[in-house]
Amino acid sequence: MSYIHKIVLLALMMGLTGCVVSTVTGAASQERSVGRSIDDTSAGIAIGARMRRYPDGDLSGVRIAVEDGLVLLSGNVPTPQLRLEAERIAWSAPKVIKVANEIQVAGHRGFFGNAKDRWITTQVRSRILADKSVRSVNINIETRNKVVFLLGLVRTEGEIKRATGHASLVPGVKKVVSYLTVAKRYQNAPTAQN
Repeated sequence: MSYIHKIVLLALMMGLTGCVVSTVTGAASQERSVGRSIDDTSAGIAIGARMRRYPDGDLSGVRIAVEDGLVLLSGNVPTPQLRLEAERIAWSAPKVIKVANEIQVAGHRGFFGNAKDRWITTQVRSRILADKSVRSVNINIETRNKVVFLLGLVRTEGEIKRATGHASLVPGVKKVVSYLTVAKRYQNAPTAQN
């Protein structure tokens, strides 16, 4: 498949996504290839579509984020069986390498609970964006029930520490869960000596 075809396919898929799927495109994430971005978007769309069509329970409280083959499931479902079913659906998508099931068994959250999570996400994003030592475009931030999830590819372990540190300092955050990894091209790179 040519580069142009991949870009057109990605644009079409992004237009078809629902509000449940959250991914970073290749144009925004500088550490992933266009092919990996397309794979992540395709996986997110497939998972979201399968969850919406699931006939035996309500999976609408599940949020999906896909980054570098890692699927993060967060949110709430009413039963433990639905939590497992959401994970099974995530594993069935193409090009999935790992599934992080952070779904909680609880009822649906109200407007104010969701608003607080959005406020926390905005505060974390602002702190990370203001830090010139962290390439914030590569970090996806999700907040559910005051728990902040960070996922993406970074350049150094220091970026991981700084991003998780910023998230932990935001008022109202109960916990920070990091799925950040150092991109392969930086893992064996020499570091500058001070």
